[in-house]
Amino acid sequence: MTQRAAPSPSRSRLSTALGVSSLYRRLFGEGEILVATHREPVVWVERPPEETRKSAAPRLRYPAGGVSQSLHRLLLQTGGDWVALRSSPGPNPLTVSLPDQPASYELHRILLSDPNISAGYQRFANDLLWPLFHEEPGRVLTHPGDFEHYQHVNALFADRMATLLEKRHNGFVFIHDYQLALVARGLRPRLSKNPPPLAFFWHIPWPRHSFLTEIPERADIVRGLLEHDLLGFQTPLYRDRFLESASELLGDEIRIRRQTVLWQGRKIHVGDYPIGVDPDRFESLAQGPEGPGLARKFLRQVGMDPEIPFLISVDRMDYTKGFLKRLEILETLFRRYPEHVGSLRLLQIAPPTRTTHPPYQSYQTRVRQAVRETNARWARDGWEPIVTIEETVEHRTLAPLYRLAAGALVTSTNDGMNLVAKEYLATQKDAGGTLFLSRYAGAAHGLRDAVLIDPYDPEGSARIIHTALEEPLAIRSGRNRILREEVLRHNIYEWMESILNEVHDLKNR
Repeated sequence: MTQRAAPSPSRSRLSTALGVSSLYRRLFGEGEILVATHREPVVWVERPPEETRKSAAPRLRYPAGGVSQSLHRLLLQTGGDWVALRSSPGPNPLTVSLPDQPASYELHRILLSDPNISAGYQRFANDLLWPLFHEEPGRVLTHPGDFEHYQHVNALFADRMATLLEKRHNGFVFIHDYQLALVARGLRPRLSKNPPPLAFFWHIPWPRHSFLTEIPERADIVRGLLEHDLLGFQTPLYRDRFLESASELLGDEIRIRRQTVLWQGRKIHVGDYPIGVDPDRFESLAQGPEGPGLARKFLRQVGMDPEIPFLISVDRMDYTKGFLKRLEILETLFRRYPEHVGSLRLLQIAPPTRTTHPPYQSYQTRVRQAVRETNARWARDGWEPIVTIEETVEHRTLAPLYRLAAGALVTSTNDGMNLVAKEYLATQKDAGGTLFLSRYAGAAHGLRDAVLIDPYDPEGSARIIHTALEEPLAIRSGRNRILREEVLRHNIYEWMESILNEVHDLKNR
């Protein structure tokens, strides 16, 4: 396999939240950020009575999610407000701050007290938008009235955000993902004559236009997104597909000039901003003094010998992550290359998601059954090929597990980006682990030197995995040097830097 020479080291100018906050102050002065997401960035956890007697301070849990946690760290530095659906107890708004420091930002939680509205909103987002935008029309479920509930929840966000914007000068508004596509439609008419810029980031894929024909409200979704000043996607492909959809659906309503849409007297910049990770953090966790010991202890606790090579997969148990395809690839690998039987395992970290939702319950049941069947078919003398952990693993343990693994197996059938691929590479400094990356993950666009596999081709994927595992260390580590340079350059802080600079430019045109 021919490789390019590794480029000379170059890093984004910004590699910390503090660096981004300094840039933000230079660009926006004392203006504050207003962020809106579906999920809370922090979760209030009540203390047990015995702990409450010792300390009245709440315990805040930080859910996994590189983007939300990076924005959380930015707002801790800059101040501002965050609006999300309420999923935990505690005061509202909830003041979020660093220990022994003044309050940094306030989290405003929207409570959906009507279960019918909540269910309808969730169904429209997760039974219609999610499968169609991942090009899975066979999984679509439609329910009368769900779009009205989706509109209602988006209007609640707009109301809360408009109230906040009336009280303070904000630097800009940053709204996220498919659950909140219509918020700006209700927010923009209520803004002052000199409104802050409205930015939106669409985290999931934008599908080929033919798939949008399944959504009666497709033009409403596109118009809602065009209410922003900046609209960001993960890759140039998704950006261009959106522009195609806008042209097809709105026709003479719009004009498109490269990455600018002219609509209703306004200019909307449509760009691609690939999300990254915090590579320094993952590298330090992987190679820190406690890392290797934590990884080996974890492996022994789940019944794995740390000396036996293993592949690692880390995904929510969602059908877009290709769990069943992954098992087909693994079975093909054992059948075609039996030398891996007994000498290679898959550690599958797979926290269930949407566990009260019947389609997901059914899919997760199928995955568990398929794992049992694969293990029964290939088990040898106390060795089983697959170990599945259905819970989130903390980064301080996950990072050294990445470094110890012989490879990371990413089998997404459609994925906006896939940050696991980048997390894995961040831990592979001077190491020979191999990233096996689905060509259908957005990360494949930037990580062109990765070992790409096709989840729909188990024979070809098994052959590629076998060949790469047999490569000399020099080839594997050389590949990782090239890939890590991409991860280092396009990190999470560079992503925020790009968006902040673009928003500032739009504001001053």
